[in-house]
Amino acid sequence: MKKMFFASALVAALFMFVACGDDPFTNVQTDTGSDDDTDTTAVVDEDTGDTVTDIDTDTATDTGSDPNCATDNAGKQCTTDNDCGACMICVTGGKCAKGCTSDDDCQMQPGLKCNTKLARCLNIYASGKACSDTNCPTGCCYAEKGLAGLKCAKEANPGTCGLCPNGEIYSPDDSKCITSVCSSTTDNCPTLNSGATNPPAKCYECKSGELICKAKTSTSGCSAGTIINAAQCVPAGQQCVEGVSECCSGMPCVQGYCY
Repeated sequence: MKKMFFASALVAALFMFVACGDDPFTNVQTDTGSDDDTDTTAVVDEDTGDTVTDIDTDTATDTGSDPNCATDNAGKQCTTDNDCGACMICVTGGKCAKGCTSDDDCQMQPGLKCNTKLARCLNIYASGKACSDTNCPTGCCYAEKGLAGLKCAKEANPGTCGLCPNGEIYSPDDSKCITSVCSSTTDNCPTLNSGATNPPAKCYECKSGELICKAKTSTSGCSAGTIINAAQCVPAGQQCVEGVSECCSGMPCVQGYCY
């Protein structure tokens, strides 16, 4: 009888020790660092050493779509960029595709920047920044023959804007898409001006800083220069509009005047 009483008292004391002491289970929160915010809770029984793992998953699915862009129009038939909606452009084949939203989307060739208003990767420095967001927020930017200059059409139309992949620009005079910037390392201006006679194609080079093609008039056999329409050109000393006016001297319009 005494032995039974002693055993009962020992069990009761042990129960009270466990109830009043520290929690024998230790919770360890582990953040996996994954995108789906999955938290793993490891519950360890300090008496037995057993581990129970509880995984709490809060899944946030990223579809990759931009709520500010009309990505649902991808593949839709189009004739100009205006048919495709925000951030979308009309490319070769007459289909809508995602355009650029930042300069990071314009790594296909050095010198390209994103005109976020047009969602196009363009040369935004040449011809008085004719293709920049500020100077060309609507319509399209297009190239003069042989990438000799750039211009902005305030309203988009297929004949002027063409259907080009991002990074290229339409040249109505050449009736094709050409690169938006020339290369100052692997000079492609002679190729862009193949067929030119006055001056010949070999006289064209990529102008550093603007990345458009200019004739090397100081080189032997290239002094003829580009033919200027005297009825439309602006005489030296007269006011002009950068990227729009054509100076009779053949020089670009600089700070509002022809030289």
